[in-house]
Amino acid sequence: MRLSSDVRYIRMTNALFGALIPLLAIGWVLKLPMRAGLLIFPEQIAAIMLAISFSSTYLKTMGKAGFPSIVDLALALLSLGVGVWVFVRFQVLSEMAMFYPTEALILGILVVGLMLDTLRRIIGWTLVCIFLMFVSYALWGDHFPSAIAGRPMSLAEVLQYLASDSSATWGSSLQVAAYIVVIFVLFGSFLLAVGGGDFFTQLSMRVSGTGPGGAAKIAVTASGLFGSISGSAVSNVMSTGVMTIPMMQKSGIHPAKAGAIEAVASTGGQLMPPIMGAAAFLMAEILQMPYRDILIAALLPAVIYYLSVFIQIDFMSRRDNVGSLQGEVRQKMKTIVQKGWITIIGFVILLSGIFALNLKAEVAATWTIFSLIAIAVATHFLRPGMPGALTLRSVWTTLSNTGIATAEVLLVTAAAGMIVGILSVTGLGFSLSILLLQLGGSNMFAMLLVTAVVAIFLGLGLPTTAVYLLLASLAAPALVQAGIDPIAAHMFVFYYGMLSMITPPIALAAFAAASITGAGQVRTGIEAFRVGWVAYFLPFLFIYKPGLLMEGHVLDIAYVAISSVVALALVAGGFIGFGARPIGRMMRLLWIVIGMLTISPLAHIAGLGVELAITLIGMALMAHHWGGSARARRVLA
Repeated sequence: MRLSSDVRYIRMTNALFGALIPLLAIGWVLKLPMRAGLLIFPEQIAAIMLAISFSSTYLKTMGKAGFPSIVDLALALLSLGVGVWVFVRFQVLSEMAMFYPTEALILGILVVGLMLDTLRRIIGWTLVCIFLMFVSYALWGDHFPSAIAGRPMSLAEVLQYLASDSSATWGSSLQVAAYIVVIFVLFGSFLLAVGGGDFFTQLSMRVSGTGPGGAAKIAVTASGLFGSISGSAVSNVMSTGVMTIPMMQKSGIHPAKAGAIEAVASTGGQLMPPIMGAAAFLMAEILQMPYRDILIAALLPAVIYYLSVFIQIDFMSRRDNVGSLQGEVRQKMKTIVQKGWITIIGFVILLSGIFALNLKAEVAATWTIFSLIAIAVATHFLRPGMPGALTLRSVWTTLSNTGIATAEVLLVTAAAGMIVGILSVTGLGFSLSILLLQLGGSNMFAMLLVTAVVAIFLGLGLPTTAVYLLLASLAAPALVQAGIDPIAAHMFVFYYGMLSMITPPIALAAFAAASITGAGQVRTGIEAFRVGWVAYFLPFLFIYKPGLLMEGHVLDIAYVAISSVVALALVAGGFIGFGARPIGRMMRLLWIVIGMLTISPLAHIAGLGVELAITLIGMALMAHHWGGSARARRVLA
């Protein structure tokens, strides 16, 4: 009896801590401290939220007895104490740390120690090792090659800096996660709580469940819609994949390919507005531009990404005779809308706040959350059992679960903030940018290729947010200095950081899908790499065809969009060997060549006239192929 009561008390405490994280974020977004006349810095609130994340991590660790060990409980209490310490002393230490070196040193030891231990427990050793590598550079920078050599610091200086400086642990990276990402994750959680997940699934079945490969097309559509509010590839796989993967297998798709399709579609959720992933909010902060501009720039690439997957599925399904979805009842559109009306209202309020009222993204999301809660709770009292209704207990549970779920994001961004701080204080970020410029020389393509390889290598085993923050400090400045538009440079590194989710040998999203299919993890990862090939080409188009990011005249944007889709269809059909009908060997080669030329920056190499001519040839090939198939079907009929 005593054991069960102890476990219940610990879980209740952890639930309370979890709810505090989004509540503190809401309080800061609504400027409650300022309205109360309190002088509180954003770093202070962020420190409390990070401390709660530390504590929550330790309280979630279950020992052999079924609850945290004495050591974990002690570390949980220590974490809270450190958070209070930073909150109380931050204003003094941030300005006069040199007068309190011992206090700053002890605080640094505790903050860094807790950070490394909790990261090890949640993510593993990858980010811990990368952090230690940068610390090693700070300690022995003078022993590195002259191109990247730096002034060495003592370990005490490094720890004091990380604990007290606003440009390190408590800087913009953590603050964006604490005050923006947490808010949007909470928004997504409430959308799911009012039935958003079922709404997206049923809507996907309705609009894409027919035709060849209907089950796989549902998976792509559902994962794209769900990803637009979750922003996490792995959670997307585990949420939608439990339904879509068995559906694909039932329709005749091989388990490894079914898992790969789900992994690629779920990874694309990090690109899909209106929420995208945590990295998108960080991008807006780094570039100092409204989040709505990031949404607009990301929209067309996301649509092309999903269209490419959709086209591949259609071609492969026709080739392999995988028919439309059978045995699944699709609800009428009227029924779907009636059940998902609160979800629709939530999106309308959010987008209206961002675009019509010109509110900050986090402010619009906060008022949307309040609206969703009010509507859902009122529905429960007025019409109990109606779709979308929420009880007060459900509201509390959603708050709590969101706080616990966002602990990982806060830990990752804080650790990345530490690394970015070290890059700044040692000058390594500037040195690496110069080195990248030298490696690329006058060849922009070579510089982009080097950046892409580095991004994929760093991404192996790291969350997208951490990869983006590192590359935004290491590579993006060099690309901008080389003359690339800032948003194009940051979107470039963001996309390549995201590809770690489907790039072997790690491929976390593919591994998550393999746990559902039962297929081999390595094979699923390789299949995901094959299905998601377009994502490895798209970032280069950001640089050479800025219309893809909605920049330039509307005709330029339309041309880039149409030519990109035609090019991707040609390349996909050429490799698969099938479109509307089988494609001959020589024709396959022609499709691939014309497709690659269409997607390449020919205007920069041979002139706009040559590029337009190649694009028209590609469009003619597609028209002839599909027109011939239509004529053949009429003759057979």
